[in-house]
Amino acid sequence: MRQKRNSVALLITLFFIIAITAAVGVSLMNLKKSGEQLHEARFLLQSGAIVEDVITLMLEAEKLGVVTDADSLSVFLFTAGFIPLELKELLVKIEITSAMGRLNINSLASSKALQEAFISYLVRFNVQDAYYMSDLLLDCMGGYKEVYKTNIFDEMPELYRERLVSKRHLDKVLEFYMRERHDHAVAEVPWSDLIRFDENNATAVDANYITPALWQFYLPQLEREQAEELAASGGGMYNKLEDIDLSTEDRTRLKKMNIGFYAPTVHVDIEVMENNSTAHIAFDYDISKKKGKHFEFGI
Repeated sequence: MRQKRNSVALLITLFFIIAITAAVGVSLMNLKKSGEQLHEARFLLQSGAIVEDVITLMLEAEKLGVVTDADSLSVFLFTAGFIPLELKELLVKIEITSAMGRLNINSLASSKALQEAFISYLVRFNVQDAYYMSDLLLDCMGGYKEVYKTNIFDEMPELYRERLVSKRHLDKVLEFYMRERHDHAVAEVPWSDLIRFDENNATAVDANYITPALWQFYLPQLEREQAEELAASGGGMYNKLEDIDLSTEDRTRLKKMNIGFYAPTVHVDIEVMENNSTAHIAFDYDISKKKGKHFEFGI
């Protein structure tokens, strides 16, 4: 039965890839005809049209039932994970991955266990004042406060205070730490493999897509090779804690971290290149709610 269900999911996913290729191709062909417009304006319009097509087809994919459980999510990500498109001098790369294999950095604010794990992880990378770094991040979560743990808003009052919203936002906090503590070790932390950015109350993580960096965050005693093996063994194979090759003690530790086994939110990364112009668009898409969120656009 599982093999049959996966076969159907695979077939539908292939139709999705064909549809997204055709739809984006038509949009690009139509937009190529707008040669009288300024190059930058046309390039922005092209990029926006591509994003709209991708979101529309994600909606259609959900209606077709491509993703309904951990197995079909795995099939979908495996077959539709990377889609290259090319039309004359315009190149588009669409990458779809799970958005739930990294820790939501904003969930630190509501969990002492995560804060302790975070500080221990920073120490592993020789960060000199891990507590201060943690306090800087916590100050940037939860809105305005009467008293802050650090002086970051005295120096940078323009910073957003509700939550960390992007890598660019995080970089500003890291730069402040390095200026204050003259410690560049914090730049060696693999942030892009470790964290994601979501609402403060979004704490779920999908064990099937946890990165090696996050495995070592949760279980500090793990060697890199062990963490990589755990990450490689996921991809839809984990349905419960007992499926993970860990000791009873490690599984007990994981229970405190809100680890789940099916979280149908994907991260869509789109790169558009034309001559010397490049646009990068990224967003998360919640398949169950049919909703895109956390859009980032750079050109």
